[in-house]
Amino acid sequence: KAHVLVPGALQQIYEVVTAVPCERLIACCLSYRLDLSDLQSVRIFAEHQHQQLKRQRQPLKVLVNNAGVMGVGPGPDGEDQHLAVNHLGPFLLTNLLLHDMAPGSRIVNVASRAAMWGHLAVKDGAITGTRFWFPEYARSKLCNVLFTAELQRRFQATRGIIATSVSPGFVNTTIFRPFPAPVSWVLQKVVPLIGRTSQQGADVAVFAATSPSLSADKPVPLFLHDCKPHKLPGQAEDKQLAADLWAASAAVVGLTP
Repeated sequence: KAHVLVPGALQQIYEVVTAVPCERLIACCLSYRLDLSDLQSVRIFAEHQHQQLKRQRQPLKVLVNNAGVMGVGPGPDGEDQHLAVNHLGPFLLTNLLLHDMAPGSRIVNVASRAAMWGHLAVKDGAITGTRFWFPEYARSKLCNVLFTAELQRRFQATRGIIATSVSPGFVNTTIFRPFPAPVSWVLQKVVPLIGRTSQQGADVAVFAATSPSLSADKPVPLFLHDCKPHKLPGQAEDKQLAADLWAASAAVVGLTP
């Protein structure tokens, strides 16, 4: 029986997950608090999972970095919340949990086709960018793809870990709530009519997490959309930029590159 952990910063996530008894599921589903905008929260969560896996003598088989924000303003110290939540938090979490993975383990980074409009510059070891919400969001999704590329380069051949990034498509979720009231109201009316359901949006992540067609013994697609390889233009396949992003991100979160 699989053990599935659904972390999140919202109390509602805990309430939904714990409301369903394990005996009614094909997997035991649990919840634990995690705030990806808070690096200390990420470290606490990762240590808790490390200890749990150690007691169970089990490797971490699948990590899906699914959380994301869009349309949010800067954080308390003026930091880019899109970069913090969509990239830096998952970057730190993944690195802290890599020690608990084994050959065949998988990392799925939920990105977006918005990555094709992202622009990233790493200057003097620092990530630079704009202050408008959509370029920030697109850049954070580009970071997801570049992070995946560097995971593949570092760990597929050496440790047998499979990493890929995926696009769920245009999905009817709460991600649009931070928008100003008039825009948010319109989106809440329109998105359910044209967007995918949450289950449909999750299909590609489930495929990446479970499909036997993905193997560490052969090239793994960098980016999947509709469960098929999808090529992104622009900077997404820039190997040097991926390495520079890794080093800059490690410096920000306090890791050795």
